Amino acid sequence: MSDVAVPNRNRLLLGLGFATGMEFYIADSMNLVLPDIAGTLGVGTDEASWLLTTYSCSLFLGVPVCIWMAGHFGYKRYLLGTVWLFAAASLGCMLAPDFTSLLAARAVQGFAGAGLVVWWRASIYLLMGRPLRSPSLMRVSTMLYIASASGLLLSGWITEELNWHLIFAPILLLAVGATWFLWHYFPDVPTPTTDRLRRTDVAGILLLAIAVISLQVILSRGPVDDWLGSPFLRDLAWVTVISLALFVAWQASPLNHTPLLDMALLRNRAVLSSVLLGVFTGMILSGSLYALPEYLRNIDPRQLSALQTAKVMCIYAIAAGLIRPLMVEVIARIGQRLTILFALVVLIISMVWFARVLTTGTPDAVYLGPLVLYAFCLAPLLPAVGSGTVARIDQGRLLDGVSLYMTFRQFGASLGVAGLNALIDARESYHSSRLFEHVRGNHPLTQGWIDRFAGVAMARGGATGPEAHGMAVKLLQETAATQASTLAYADAFLAMAVVGCLAMLLLPVAPASPPAKKLFG
Repeated sequence: MSDVAVPNRNRLLLGLGFATGMEFYIADSMNLVLPDIAGTLGVGTDEASWLLTTYSCSLFLGVPVCIWMAGHFGYKRYLLGTVWLFAAASLGCMLAPDFTSLLAARAVQGFAGAGLVVWWRASIYLLMGRPLRSPSLMRVSTMLYIASASGLLLSGWITEELNWHLIFAPILLLAVGATWFLWHYFPDVPTPTTDRLRRTDVAGILLLAIAVISLQVILSRGPVDDWLGSPFLRDLAWVTVISLALFVAWQASPLNHTPLLDMALLRNRAVLSSVLLGVFTGMILSGSLYALPEYLRNIDPRQLSALQTAKVMCIYAIAAGLIRPLMVEVIARIGQRLTILFALVVLIISMVWFARVLTTGTPDAVYLGPLVLYAFCLAPLLPAVGSGTVARIDQGRLLDGVSLYMTFRQFGASLGVAGLNALIDARESYHSSRLFEHVRGNHPLTQGWIDRFAGVAMARGGATGPEAHGMAVKLLQETAATQASTLAYADAFLAMAVVGCLAMLLLPVAPASPPAKKLFG
């Protein structure tokens, strides 16, 4: 279907970039301004994190459904519909009067966002011939990194100077631009006549919805209810595992004539390796920098503002946007395997670097190095893994390959966030217990520090003896708790380095890269 006439490719790519840029703009921004949302709406940080979890789970549900929906309603109509739905949900977020309304709008936003993150790539494979695909993917990817950096900086400034509700306003402008370009330059492509894309896999959608909703509850309540220590969450974990297993089995069953996912593609070694690597790629995307804004805003004694944190975080997106145009030639020259190996090695170094420099007194400039290094992982990793999914499959099954890869990648993204939350909670408890073993009230060093601080408080602050002693004990407790949290967040970065090591074990599964002219046209 790539022989469809595209009147103006550059303007079509602008439309795809504006459309998907809406999702990339808000993805990092929500994590950035979560403390401000929690404070304004009067909810705790744990409860506010539902805004991230709900969005992620809705996105997970929407990814495998969106290829079917596009085939059912028509490609151009579906893409424009997702743009409008995402914009409407963003307007709902902007006008939400309470937390419940905001949560509902975020769920709709996530479902619409699934269509955007899948269909910018799917549209290029659908409409462009092989020689144009790689440069087209590069151009849109670069736009998306710019959208991420702009979203961080603009959202940080709006939150600090105006009101966090207004961070959603730029999405409406992007939606207008996307609508204009897509309406005029996305060609009218005939929808497929096959039953698999035009009929509804009701059982598959229900099984996937049960799994995603159960997973959402586990991710949301886990930090509060002790994860699998809660009987209710244990039962939900079984529901999640069983429903996911049944979903996969039903998709592969010969009795299912209209599956959402074409599981037969997994018999192709290239697709299988990219799908498996896609799970780890999702974990890397969601988890690598997930902890940093939360640490800078909530744990770091300086407690940076939204704008200050945005200035730190945007470095990786800017660097990745600058590097991404070079990756077409790099992947073509050294091949998929070596590119992925390079990206994973850089990831490991970056994450270990983060773990080593993360302290309660780390200057902002110190984060520049590992953030730029992470960009050197991100820019080559995504195109290298994604290209393997579609490099060796028939033109007529490219959309199925994209859907399969993106579904497993989003599954990995959900695992990454859940795993890091569980790890941070567990390691914080561990480090707290170890620290407080040494910081005992009857320990000579502890008692000497308390006495010295109390003496200073009485001499300079005019506090009484009991008051000064209480102030010293409280400060010591707060300092120990901050140190325990810092060590836990450092462990989270080390965990992502381990994820990179595990992903390397899958590289032998990937077939040897074909010559560049075959892989990229």
